[in-house]
Amino acid sequence: MIPAHFPVWMTAFFLLTGCSNYQLGSGSHEIHRIEILPVRNSATVPGIHGVLQQALVATLNTDKRIRLESGDETLEVEVTSYTRKAVTRSTSDALEAGQFRVTLSAVCTLGSKDKQKVRFAQRTFTASAILAAAGDLSSEERQALPRLATEIATQIRDASVGSW
Repeated sequence: MIPAHFPVWMTAFFLLTGCSNYQLGSGSHEIHRIEILPVRNSATVPGIHGVLQQALVATLNTDKRIRLESGDETLEVEVTSYTRKAVTRSTSDALEAGQFRVTLSAVCTLGSKDKQKVRFAQRTFTASAILAAAGDLSSEERQALPRLATEIATQIRDASVGSW
């Protein structure tokens, strides 16, 4: 005869042992070597490719599963666009802009050096920010560019690690 509390103990046992091997994240602890090729710039903002290159290096270096060195994988990045659009302050006056939305886009390909294996190809990553028009707009844009580049670099890192 089975005791009355036996089903409760068996349920608890299966729940506890079923989750014992769960790993947060992708579960891959293998270290991957990625070479970041020089970022190309086809956008209208000169120098943005250098800002994105620095953000990629800094962001990818924070992940212990990635080593930035010449290896089996290459990361190709091209800054494709930078836009600034006025956000109206009032619904009655379309010409009165109180804020601007700036958007930075980059296209990325991650694959083997011999192009036989591609993790992702021509994938677009985008980051946006809202700037106030109260002060010097060009100064605010220069301050926003590193944040936009870091956001795109984080998206690229997450896609690179997640695709393994």
